[in-house]
Amino acid sequence: MIEYINKRLIEWSTWCKRRDDGGLGYPSKSNYCSLVQIHVGACAGPITETAAQEEIELVIVRIRAKSPQQFEVAQWFYLAGSLTVKRIASGLRCSEVTVYNRLHALHLAVMDGLHDLEIEAQDRAEAQRTVSKKVA
Repeated sequence: MIEYINKRLIEWSTWCKRRDDGGLGYPSKSNYCSLVQIHVGACAGPITETAAQEEIELVIVRIRAKSPQQFEVAQWFYLAGSLTVKRIASGLRCSEVTVYNRLHALHLAVMDGLHDLEIEAQDRAEAQRTVSKKVA
C-alpha cells in the first residue's frame, strides 16, 4: 500500500460521496446538539478546494476506461463504505491476498496517472511559453 496514494483516494472517496448526495449528509452541528451542549469536535466544514479530488477523479476515470477491474477495486475498497477485506474479496470473487495485490496495482496505476497529469501540464506550459515567445 502506498500511503500517500491511499490518503488521496480516501479524500477522493469522501468528495465523491458528498458530491453524490449533494452535501446533504448528517449535519456537523444541529439545534438539538446546541441545546444539550454536545459539540462535534471534528466537523468537515465546507468544501472549498476540490482541485486535488478532481485530479484523482480524472485519473480514476482514465483507469475505468483502461482497466475496469482496477476501477472495481477502487469502488469496493474506497466507495462502498467500511467493508472488511473478507467482504471485499467476496464481492470481487477472489482471495484476500488477491485483493491486496489488486489494491497495490491500483495505487501504482493512480501514481502513474498523477505523473502523466503532471507531464501533460508541463507540456501545456511549455507550449504556451513557445506561443508567447512567437507572439512577442
